[in-house]
Amino acid sequence: MDNAGATEIGGRPKVALLEALTIYGNPSGIHKEGADAGVLLDKARAMCGTVLNAHAYEVYFMSSGTESCNLAVLGVYEGWRCQTIRQSDNQIIQLIPHVITSAIEHPAVLEPIKQLERNGKIRVTYLSVYEDGIVKVKDLRDALCEETILVSVMYANNEIGTIQPVKEIGRAIDEWKREHGKTFTSYPYFHTDACQAANYCNLDALRLKCHLMTVNSSKVYGPKGSALLYKREGIKIAPVMLGGGQERELRSGTENVSAAYAFGVALKEAGELRDAESVRLRALRDETVEFLKKEIPSIIFYGALDRCQTTDSRQQTDTYKEMKRLPNNINCRVPGISSEEMILRLDAKGFAVSHKSACASMETEGSYVLMALGATEEEAQENIRISLGRATTKQDLVMLVEVMKEISTKYSK
Repeated sequence: MDNAGATEIGGRPKVALLEALTIYGNPSGIHKEGADAGVLLDKARAMCGTVLNAHAYEVYFMSSGTESCNLAVLGVYEGWRCQTIRQSDNQIIQLIPHVITSAIEHPAVLEPIKQLERNGKIRVTYLSVYEDGIVKVKDLRDALCEETILVSVMYANNEIGTIQPVKEIGRAIDEWKREHGKTFTSYPYFHTDACQAANYCNLDALRLKCHLMTVNSSKVYGPKGSALLYKREGIKIAPVMLGGGQERELRSGTENVSAAYAFGVALKEAGELRDAESVRLRALRDETVEFLKKEIPSIIFYGALDRCQTTDSRQQTDTYKEMKRLPNNINCRVPGISSEEMILRLDAKGFAVSHKSACASMETEGSYVLMALGATEEEAQENIRISLGRATTKQDLVMLVEVMKEISTKYSK
């Protein structure tokens, strides 16, 4: 029940990984072994590009979603800085660029932004989210200014599962540029962290009008250790890792060919299963929410909620396209039971759930995402995240609710 933290490797990606492990050459080599590895890497890039409706050369392989997000943020800043210095005849001028992000982004986006802000290198607008956990496009548009170089808003939140209006955000940025006589490849750039969205949302980069996108293998039933950064052609960012100039000089380091290839297979499969899995999990999620409300009356849920009002498969798919929440996400709390206690007691019964982002799970503070929704520090230390996956069944969820009711009855203060 923690498929937002990591997914198991799917059948096809696992086969692809094992096959690719036999091709051990360095893809930068010009001998046969290197060429074989290079061909496999090209296949992986092409598969990912197809899912993103992008050219293969717009896909850059990374080691993780965190690295991809860091490169998007720091790379845009460094690219802007270098360009600004060149345009001013190598005289450093005192310009402070502006960045827009949301208050509930993943730490992989927030931390590099905050570091640049602390060092006085950028000015930041942190967009508030409303009670459903969704930003308003109008707020974002109002924050745009001539100094804005980057907008980074995640596609779907990793804790509460709410889906941001990224297509509308991309359109709003594009319209603002045209009103100010700017081209699509001018600043500001739009980056979206799509790690959690990749299984259930349309990743067509052209449709979303994004310049940069992050996708992670370990969230789409691929192996850990691989991710990508989509960079639209014509977008200029600077590398933050230097060395051999791999990935067309944007990310140095020998590529993880086998993981990248399995990632490509996994992402392709996720696209094929997207609609059917969304319908299946959405029904399971909504039924589980109602069951939890009945069995634990004091339970509280966080994030946008949506419902599928029809049993017609085609119409369900149409509704899914406008959904406000990932179909596999439930975020709730039982008042009087801390997140840690609920997680450990569920674990003892064989259920794995989480509190917040796996990257922040060792922190003792409450979830900043829930506090951005208005929860108190104490309340934000009581929530759990239940995230369903391909292997989740109705019986699994029935047993989960029964155990949660038992824990609530025995241990709630």
